Amino acid sequence: MKTMERISREAALGLENATLFELAKLAAPRNAFANRRAGYVVNRMINYSNICTAQCKFCAYHAKAGVVKPYRLSDGEIFSLCAEAAERGATQIMLQGGLSPQFTLNWAERLLSKIKSAFPSLWLHVFSPSEIVSFARGAGVDVKDAVSRLKSAGADSVPGAADLLVERIRKSLCPNKCSVEEWVEVMKALAENSMTSSATMTFGMGETFAERVAHLDVVRRTQDETGVFKAFIAWPVSPERTLIEGKVERAGAPDFLKTLALSRAYLDNIDYVQSGWLTEGLKVAEVALLFGANDVGGVLMDEMVVRATGIDNRATAENMRKIIVSAGLVPRERNGLYETVSEF
Repeated sequence: MKTMERISREAALGLENATLFELAKLAAPRNAFANRRAGYVVNRMINYSNICTAQCKFCAYHAKAGVVKPYRLSDGEIFSLCAEAAERGATQIMLQGGLSPQFTLNWAERLLSKIKSAFPSLWLHVFSPSEIVSFARGAGVDVKDAVSRLKSAGADSVPGAADLLVERIRKSLCPNKCSVEEWVEVMKALAENSMTSSATMTFGMGETFAERVAHLDVVRRTQDETGVFKAFIAWPVSPERTLIEGKVERAGAPDFLKTLALSRAYLDNIDYVQSGWLTEGLKVAEVALLFGANDVGGVLMDEMVVRATGIDNRATAENMRKIIVSAGLVPRERNGLYETVSEF
């Protein structure tokens, strides 16, 4: 990445009232390294269960929210979905589910080993920091040991599902998930095991602008220390059908684009920033490529968590390439390490 002066936390706080185009101007030069390319990955999201003790107030997907009936995919069903994804050209599998004593570290190891043995070329981007903390607690081991065992079983990387790394928000909306400290601990364990992750931010949950900056600061400091993050992804919470519906106003596209541009400018140590097509749709994702994003993420066959809120955006490799071209960039299909597979 091109070396530029780092934006301090204090300077970032001073951008609260900056306009959309002021923030875009700040973010644009920090994407110069991308060489006018934007990436995407052909992947499948497998949500293996919605049985979850976390019961986050901003989630419509967990069983007790009453929107989606309780379910758990069998290991055979998960394996079949992986096989079908490979046949359809997927290069990556995302596997995430709920927090529950029935999902153990031993179970995760057996499942990953079976998938990796059958499909060694599939990149397994699996579980979440909260799931890993839950696995470790259930097995009576520390997080580093849990991560090491998952890697040995076949895990390649871990989505850095962070929600919002602000304890005030976490205690109010998702107190049963891992703490900020535990999230950072997982990232350090991944780095120590030569694995990678992505950092995320879900915003629009009643946080202040300063708390958004605080979240970005945790991410930046963790990256300074570990170098574990390949990408950053931000998206607004979808409050529909959740316990925060009517209590927060859904962030619109301008707020999303401003937050994305701020993230690109502040996270000077993360190479890739993804657009938010899953929640915002492909048109906004196209505009996001002019506001700091240089990757449109994955096609996410079968994603279910966001759809539970009533939002049903879908993507294919073809229409991802179309929006990249429409933004004046060259599409590149990539793998889980963000290496180019092919250019179009």
